[in-house]
Amino acid sequence: FFLHSNSAIPFCLLSRGLGDVFKRQEREGAVGARDLFKGIRVADFSWVGVGPNSTQVLAWHGAEVIRVESTLKLDTFRSGGPRPGNDTSPDGSAYWANHNRDKLGVQINLRTPGGLEAAKRLIAASDVVTESFTPGFMKRVGLDYESVRAINPDVIMMSMSMEGQYGPHAQFRGFGLILQAAAGITGLTSWPDRAPTGTGVAYTDWVAMHFAASSLLAALDHRERTGEGQYIDLSQLEAMTYALDGALMSALNGGGETVANGNRHPEAAPHGVFACEGDDRWCAISVMSDAQWAALCEAVGRGDWAADEGLRSAAGRKRREDELEAGLAAWCGERTAEEAQEALQGAGVPAHLVATMADIEDDPQLTARGHFWETDHPVIGPLRYDGAAYVLSETRAGPRNPAPLLGQHTEQVFREVLGYSEEELAELVASGALE
Repeated sequence: FFLHSNSAIPFCLLSRGLGDVFKRQEREGAVGARDLFKGIRVADFSWVGVGPNSTQVLAWHGAEVIRVESTLKLDTFRSGGPRPGNDTSPDGSAYWANHNRDKLGVQINLRTPGGLEAAKRLIAASDVVTESFTPGFMKRVGLDYESVRAINPDVIMMSMSMEGQYGPHAQFRGFGLILQAAAGITGLTSWPDRAPTGTGVAYTDWVAMHFAASSLLAALDHRERTGEGQYIDLSQLEAMTYALDGALMSALNGGGETVANGNRHPEAAPHGVFACEGDDRWCAISVMSDAQWAALCEAVGRGDWAADEGLRSAAGRKRREDELEAGLAAWCGERTAEEAQEALQGAGVPAHLVATMADIEDDPQLTARGHFWETDHPVIGPLRYDGAAYVLSETRAGPRNPAPLLGQHTEQVFREVLGYSEEELAELVASGALE
């Protein structure tokens, strides 16, 4: 199957296999959003962005996702913001909470015998195991795939390291900025006369998470059909190459090297972002056809451009790109971003203001689709978070539970899922296994 990074994804898989499960559920009664993966348990040892987001998709639709953490090395996102007031606790990060809603949270120190035994019990009771450590860590603690499969033969395990489990760079460590450089993204996000700029945000996480979620669903579907579990070795580097668009295809097939060129397009013009009235307000304009060029000329009152034979083809416009950009900069500079957007969109020209976070917050399209979900967190309070980027017509997901506090459900899970007695729990606490 094909996955686009912005697609409504994974649920297109379910025409058979898992689809049969849902048909059985339908015969027994109406299927709600929280019933789709009801009965699926995920032992989530992953951290940061890719893993937690991919398992959160399952949690939104009924899977019991148990997020495993340790105070000895907190998830990096727990140190981020925004935060309420002067809160500096691990539980005060709305950034972390945004990627871990509808999960149960437990603490396990995998480097202790008691913690390792608890992890094995959790794996034995789970359908899916996820992790995103540097390759080799899970084997060192005795939880590599072969060990996990010995505990639970039909388990699905997914590892989501930076560059995969094998190869000369498998042990490479880092975060999104570093991986963007390795994937070729940083070299393309700049201008010909400037140093590489990068994106500022770890887009690698937000691309790879979709591949991770869809591969988990494919594995679950396979297990439903065959009874077989399997191991998923996801490389964030390989996932990110899809964001290189035509530049990689060109290089792979003798087309030469693509160089950073700001907002310009290799074939279309004008194609850029132009300053408008106001403080740091801009409008993006993309003319991709001759018809759109004619519409642009009319919208901005440039009859001279429309009459110019040399500008009636994309190749001609590319040759005079500096001239066209200067003209559009002058036109946009006399208008607000909203005015420029409305005038151009009304004429059929692809254009949109460059949205600030305030614009996103009040965006009428996102509001109409109910994209932002409000959840009340015991430390952070009520906040709006990202919702699903897709709408299932019959089983639409919605907000339910906030992200867990650090170790919030440890006792509950250890008693109800893993079968520990009060005395055994006390021993684990004393030994440091639950740190």
